[in-house]
Amino acid sequence: MKNELDYLIQRVCNSKKKKIYDEDAGWKKVQARSFHKKRHSIFLLWSGYAACASIILGGILLVSNLLDHQTTTSLVQNESQLTSQKTKVELTLANGKSVDLDDVNDLHEEELGISITRDSVNNQLTYRSNEVSRPDSFEIRYNRLAVPKGADFSFELPDGTLVAVNSESVLQFPVQFASDDRTVYLDGEAYFEVTKNEKAPFRVITGNRQITVLGTKFNISSYSDDPDWSTTLVEGKVSVSDNGKLHVLHPSEQYIANNSTGIAEIKRVDVKLHTSWLHGKLHFKDCRMEDITRKLERWYDFTFIYQDEDCKDLKFRGVIDKDRSLKETLFLLEETKVIRFEIKDNVITIRKR
Repeated sequence: MKNELDYLIQRVCNSKKKKIYDEDAGWKKVQARSFHKKRHSIFLLWSGYAACASIILGGILLVSNLLDHQTTTSLVQNESQLTSQKTKVELTLANGKSVDLDDVNDLHEEELGISITRDSVNNQLTYRSNEVSRPDSFEIRYNRLAVPKGADFSFELPDGTLVAVNSESVLQFPVQFASDDRTVYLDGEAYFEVTKNEKAPFRVITGNRQITVLGTKFNISSYSDDPDWSTTLVEGKVSVSDNGKLHVLHPSEQYIANNSTGIAEIKRVDVKLHTSWLHGKLHFKDCRMEDITRKLERWYDFTFIYQDEDCKDLKFRGVIDKDRSLKETLFLLEETKVIRFEIKDNVITIRKR
């Protein structure tokens, strides 16, 4: 876990993601921490035939559908069409002040009694309040951290809890925690490593659901445009309150609820599939194309549209490196010989081959 945490800090503690197709900058820090030193081959497998071919691109992708394929010229050709704007993580303090986290090394905000400092070794930002705990009679004031598409961000809260916030997510947290309560609000996805404090439960509120812990490691995905809401427990124990019903999770269990029907269940999962974004990868297991492109939209900040609606239900499984360029990712998907892409500005059209 230490190596994984070192990698997480190295990869996502910066306030903005540099130009997202600069592979060298993204991997130098990784290699410096002795992480991901091996490059993997890509294996392409048609289900029903179990025949595979390897392509040296650095990830794994398998298509679950067997379709007739034709020889089609790839439409992923123009690198200049696949350039997105730089994105910034925005921290708005409770007093309305906006902070450029990319330039912060040692910030002291006396009005709020807080400081934000950068660890020169790991390049990690730490948020601290000057008081040990906020008197319960004080008004609770919240800071707002907004992580846009094409970025992710991690930092340490005053209680020592580590939070990693994924793309297109908003986290609101108090200027200072109360002595008996630690509550934050999340819209999107985040991973928490909560410092244990039995006197002050840590709560994450997402819409009408609430997760309560004392000290544990877990991931929450609460995107409103996703088909499902889920929380996945890595270590410890959490309780999920959903519309008045309480559910307790144990390690490797996931509480998942359908956003449309509200139907929920608890199931055992491979936690790596649901925390892979911390390690710069997107893991899929029999995942619909529409769900995959939704994740790619958040990371690469492009819009996907479907010329053929049937493409939405194609299922894939495998791994995609988030530090690879969008051009390489699309090329990898096209190598399945079942889909192709047409790029115009920041819109990518998906067609069936």
